[in-house]
Amino acid sequence: MSIPALFLPGQLTDERLWAPMLAALPESLIAPHFVELMRGDTVAALARHALSGPPEKFVLVGLSLGGYVAFEMLRQSPHRVTGLILFNTSARADEEEKIQEREKVKKAVAIGQFVGVTNRLMPTIVHPRQLGNRAVTDTVMQMAGHIGQVGFIRQQHAIMSRSDSRDLLPHIQVPTLVIGGDSDQRTPPELQQEIAKAVPHAEFHLLKNVGHLAPLEEPILCAELVTNFLQQKLFIPHAVTLTHSSRPQ
Repeated sequence: MSIPALFLPGQLTDERLWAPMLAALPESLIAPHFVELMRGDTVAALARHALSGPPEKFVLVGLSLGGYVAFEMLRQSPHRVTGLILFNTSARADEEEKIQEREKVKKAVAIGQFVGVTNRLMPTIVHPRQLGNRAVTDTVMQMAGHIGQVGFIRQQHAIMSRSDSRDLLPHIQVPTLVIGGDSDQRTPPELQQEIAKAVPHAEFHLLKNVGHLAPLEEPILCAELVTNFLQQKLFIPHAVTLTHSSRPQ
């Protein structure tokens, strides 16, 4: 029987973020459900939208902005979450300097032309070794184009106004897996590790030579980690075991 899983993407990404990793998972391991995070300009509103549809109970999977929304969903409806998988995210609210920076970006985008993810911006999102990988960079640019100007502004406002979730972490009672990139410039490794240390019995993996989009940059390795986690923590039969030459540190 497949495990229902609800996937929450990061800023300027959509369900294409997860496709390579999902393709590498054992067949029928999970039943994926996807949420686009554009229906609201606060994290609370995005969480309510994500909770408004099926499934009734699910493993919650979020990256970056999706992680912020996941924390809010745990506040609003913790009884619906059976497990938590977090990629490249932080439990902290933005500091004032970062809020001012985001405000400038939001205003500039509002009065100008939205150009999505440029070649100049790409190295701050994925690891430099991915810059020649068109499967990754084209997907990033296509996702940003889909979200567009209005979606970006809404997401930016939600991110900069989010609550600090560090007080929630010790109270998370479901099995939790945290995966991050050692070269993530947007949510540095120490912020990802902070989550894993505070959530009781959380499992943490920091991937080498990976930036802000771990499931897109290292889909096979991420699929292996997710599979092992679901099998061990949620008692799924070990029908299929993935192997990969690279191991997390």
